[in-house]
Amino acid sequence: MTLWDMFQKVASQYGLPFALFIALLVWVLYTNNQRENRYIAREDKYVSVIQTLSEDVKERLTKIETRIFDGGDK
Repeated sequence: MTLWDMFQKVASQYGLPFALFIALLVWVLYTNNQRENRYIAREDKYVSVIQTLSEDVKERLTKIETRIFDGGDK
């Protein structure tokens, strides 16, 4: 049974407004899933950038602390 056949069956049994509502619901759920996957990928990218920057900041802070506590420009 194809999707179109199923849509026609539901429309004939329950009416066209109900069938259109179900079609809209399926479409919204599908697009929300795609959007959520894009958000997750973007967040993963941001987390990796933040971790890289955090490591860089820690490294620079260690160098600054070493220079301050050693008492000189080395």
